[in-house]
This record gives sequence, C-alpha cells and structure tokens, in this order.
Amino acid sequence: MKIYGNSPSPFVRHCRIALIESGLDFEFLIDTDYQLSRQRSPTQRIPFLEYEKNGKTKVLTDSSSILRYVREKSGRVYLPTVEELNNFCTVTTLMDAQVNIFLLKKEGLTSDKVNYLKRQENRIQTGLKEFEAMRLSSQAPWSDVEIRLACFLDWVRFRNLFSLESFPELLVFLDRMGSYTPFIETTIVDT
Repeated sequence: MKIYGNSPSPFVRHCRIALIESGLDFEFLIDTDYQLSRQRSPTQRIPFLEYEKNGKTKVLTDSSSILRYVREKSGRVYLPTVEELNNFCTVTTLMDAQVNIFLLKKEGLTSDKVNYLKRQENRIQTGLKEFEAMRLSSQAPWSDVEIRLACFLDWVRFRNLFSLESFPELLVFLDRMGSYTPFIETTIVDT
C-alpha cells in the first residue's frame, strides 16, 4: 500500500495513524503536490491510497474510505454507531471549513471581505464548543472521532490559525493525545 499526501494535512495524518495502528505494511509518499494529486486522483486532493487487489492497482481517494479500508483490513470496526459517524462527520466538516479558509487566505480572501468565510469561522467555533462539552477519552484506545479531532486541533495549533485557549478541555485532550506513539510518529513537519 502507498499513501500519498503531505505531513501537515490533518486528513493525511489520520490515515497514517490508522495505518501505523493496523500494523499493515505501507509506504508514505510525502510531498504530494497538486500536479501529482491531479494526475493520480479523480478528486485531485490528498490523501489517496493505492493498493493491489486481484493483480490490479486500486485507488481510494477520500480519507474516510481509506480509514474504512485500513480498519476492516486490520480486523477493526469502523465507526460502529450512528453517533460516532455523526461526530466524525462533524469533525470532517470543521476540517473542510478550516482548510478552505486557510487556502483562500493564501489567495487574499478573508472573512472580513467574504461573508461565506465568516460563516465558516463561526461553524468551526460552534462545532468545537460541542466537542468541548463532550466526554472524550483520557487514554488509548482512541476512537476515529478522537483521532480525527486531535489531528485537526494539532493542525490548527501548528498553523497558528486561531487560539484554542477558549477550549480548555480540548487542550487537555490534545495534550493526552500528544503522548500516543502513533500521534508522535506522525508529528507535523512543514513541507
């Protein structure tokens, strides 16, 4: 298996953690750029995973399908309840919103100029308030919701996108995740 992406991406990091947890052999092809993702993935984004099945190379082009494939291949259940699926989708929505804000800011578009981006910022804040009020695990095994949330929070902190100080419970949670070996092994490095 080959997973394509870059180190800072919270979507890529979650998949890398799942692969490490699985014990499956994989290769991480870092520094995947827009051109390579455009050539190799119909969604033109990262991560994407190539694997062999019946002598043919197959490609998964979304982190959710990659996670399901890895979890099932390693004998784990992926998002076993509707509540977990909902929380997973919520974190994904927050990540998508923040990635869009991050990339559009590079193009000179900010929330003081574009109302849609202000709505996205508000969505992120209200979503994080919901997670702040949840009872998150204090130790492994971590759920895919918790891993995804930690990847997102660590990316926000790494990129200094906004302050997490108004979410003290989430900061405690992120600190606990910081001692988890697969989380450490996938520490974000700027590429």
